[in-house]
Amino acid sequence: MSNLYKTDFYQWTRQQIDLLKRSKFQSLDLENLIEEVEDLGQEKVNTLETHLTRVLVLLLKWQIRAFKEDLRTLNRWYRSWFMVIDYSLEKERAIVKRLLIKNPSLYGLLDECLLECYPIACRDASRELEIPEEEFPDTNPWTMEQIMTDGFPPGPE
Repeated sequence: MSNLYKTDFYQWTRQQIDLLKRSKFQSLDLENLIEEVEDLGQEKVNTLETHLTRVLVLLLKWQIRAFKEDLRTLNRWYRSWFMVIDYSLEKERAIVKRLLIKNPSLYGLLDECLLECYPIACRDASRELEIPEEEFPDTNPWTMEQIMTDGFPPGPE
């Protein structure tokens, strides 16, 4: 049975489903089934981290660009840039919120995820903006509530 797992994963899944439905528990490929179920759970955590990191990247980019005087002189471009950031934040936040609603136990991992995601977000924002990572705060400056609030940070005046 584990050979099928390696040679035709889809067929293996169909077989495992059939065995479960017929309560043929002794015939299950438990080792691989356990691994796959663990991977399914970890996939949700990875998705949360990916989109939370993206939210942080967007907030960092907003924070850096919002205070650059040279950008404020480019009024039309400046406002357009913020509209893109705002739209992207809204989209990424919606993904995180939906994930948390469908998987409420992930709420318990948010603090840990923030600690892991913030340095990655600084690195990514640094690369995207082509500035040194040192321009960002050493630690995450926002609460989870701020991070997940639509309309935060406020747009350009």
